[in-house]
Amino acid sequence: MPASIILNLLAATGLLFSYTPGDSSIHTPQAIQLKDSEASGVTDKRGMEIIAVDLADDFILPLHPDGNSLGLKTKEDYMNYYKNISDPDLAEEFLNAFFIEENGVMEHIPTEPPLWFDSSLPYEFKQLSDKEMAISQFSSIELYGPTTLTVFYKKRDGNKWIIDDVHYETEREGLNEV
Repeated sequence: MPASIILNLLAATGLLFSYTPGDSSIHTPQAIQLKDSEASGVTDKRGMEIIAVDLADDFILPLHPDGNSLGLKTKEDYMNYYKNISDPDLAEEFLNAFFIEENGVMEHIPTEPPLWFDSSLPYEFKQLSDKEMAISQFSSIELYGPTTLTVFYKKRDGNKWIIDDVHYETEREGLNEV
């Protein structure tokens, strides 16, 4: 299947990501639980920004080469991992785009890494309300072209932050040229 078709499918499903490997040593299910309990009382803008960055890092971790160290094998394992950090429907879409279940075990589909948030590059954090926030980041890499990624967060029951949605806005150059 040509890369352009795959790219269009991923963009249409809202699952066009980019990933830059980082330090996965602190991103374990136990660390996520600790972050959840620490995050419940955070109300200042900087604290919320740190939570947003950490959740974005945790969301993409299963695609990282060290992601196997998480011990995730079955779809249930992955969904249990994601229930702490994201909306279940978003997690399901992500798993369906990048994994296939073979004999009860989730296998990563060999493909280009998704376009995703990289905290080492410039980004914009916005506190939208007491229960909503977002991070946006512009990226222009050859595979995807100029794209703005926005990750939306919300507080769910129990006062815990989760990734609620992901949006991509691709600037299409020269579409109207003849």
